[in-house]
Order: sequence, then structure tokens, then C-alpha cells
Amino acid sequence: MVPADLLVESIRITQVMDCLADPERIRVVAVPSTDIGPALPYLASLLPQAGYNHEAGILTLVHHGRLLTVYPQLITLAKALDEQDAEDVLEWLRQKINLAYAERDRIAPCPGRRRSPRLLDIYQLLPRDNCRRCGQQTCMALAARLAFGEASLGDCPRLSEPPFAENRARLAEWLG
Repeated sequence: MVPADLLVESIRITQVMDCLADPERIRVVAVPSTDIGPALPYLASLLPQAGYNHEAGILTLVHHGRLLTVYPQLITLAKALDEQDAEDVLEWLRQKINLAYAERDRIAPCPGRRRSPRLLDIYQLLPRDNCRRCGQQTCMALAARLAFGEASLGDCPRLSEPPFAENRARLAEWLG
């Protein structure tokens, strides 16, 4: 029996395919044990880095470089290392969905459409001087790694400098 505040008991992988974005990785299709539509507006509020379309009932996000698209009765995941990695990401998502649903009385639901920050949005908030102190050749390369969750804001030492404090705060909000 599922506890009252536990919306999703499991998320089951139904299909495993080659990843179109990275041939070294896989993509999966999975189904939750129940319709998660009622939790999506709350989940969107918990995950400010996620894109959300309330009318369509679709939430999109990047979690540690894995691309997730969440529909009320279907979940797609791309760029997983292997099936175990996909299972781990889906378990993380299941826990977040259940947390959002359990806390729905204390969370303001995301009321409408919100897009994920795009690569150029992230780039515009970086110093854009290509200093390479982050280990990347360009600030655009760092922006791409940030967008896919493959880098952290701490990788850019310039974001810790006072002129970039507001940009860092905005990026932290966007990227979670």
C-alpha cells in the first residue's frame, strides 16, 4: 500500500535506445506507476532550473548532464551512462515528485509557462573574457557545460568577484 502523500511508488523503464546526442550513452522511456500531472506545478516550483509548460503539462530539465522530459504519464531521459545510471536518475526524480506532492500545501505551484535558461542566457551572465581559469577554452564552452550540469558555478573564479555577484546569484537560481 502506498502512503497517502506518496504519489509515485515506482518509475519503470519500458524502452532503452542509443542516445542521439551522444553515441556513448543511452536514452530511455519510462512510465510512472501513476499519473504525476497533479504534482508537476509543484515540482516545477521545487526545481527552478526546469522549464515548465503548465498548459501542456510538460517539465524539462537537465540533472547532472542527463536530459529529462517529464509528462503526466511518461518520462524520457537522454544521455544516461547506462541502465543503472538511468535507474538512479529516475529514482532521484521519483523522490522529488513525491516531495513536491507531499509538500503541495506549503509550495506555491508554478502557475504558467517558464522556459529553461538557454545557452546564450547563461553565456551573457558569464564574464565573457575567455580567461581559461575555469579550465575551458572559452566562456561559451563553460556555458555549455553549465547548461548540461557538467560544471558548477565555482568553476569560474571570476563569478566570485564583486562585479559578478548579481550574475552569479541569477545563475545559481537558474541552474539550481
